[in-house]
Amino acid sequence: MFGLGQSRVELINQTILHGMVIQPAEFRFTPTGREVATLIVEHVSETEQSAPIQHLELRMPIIALGDLAQICRDITVGQNIRVEGSLNQKRWIRDGKVRWGKTELFATKIQLLDDKPAVINN
Repeated sequence: MFGLGQSRVELINQTILHGMVIQPAEFRFTPTGREVATLIVEHVSETEQSAPIQHLELRMPIIALGDLAQICRDITVGQNIRVEGSLNQKRWIRDGKVRWGKTELFATKIQLLDDKPAVINN
């Protein structure tokens, strides 16, 4: 919410994730017929900038729509990919309270880092 005299600032939600696909993509269609692919990417890295946490591990569901979803049919388990997109957290209302679920990365670009050096944009 912005009150009188407040200017609207640009809000940014952009994420880049490199990782390895650990589950085959699952496919479905929206009620309007748009294809949706969901795959799980695991990222493991080391950092010296976040002491005392120096070992980072993350498993992130990647959601790809339309043409990106079709490309996911060629992505295999064990393949390394680079994903650009926006984070979204599922939510619902139960007993009048907002409940928060898992976080997902909605892909706008997928780059295959292994055998297939293609860049796919949505």
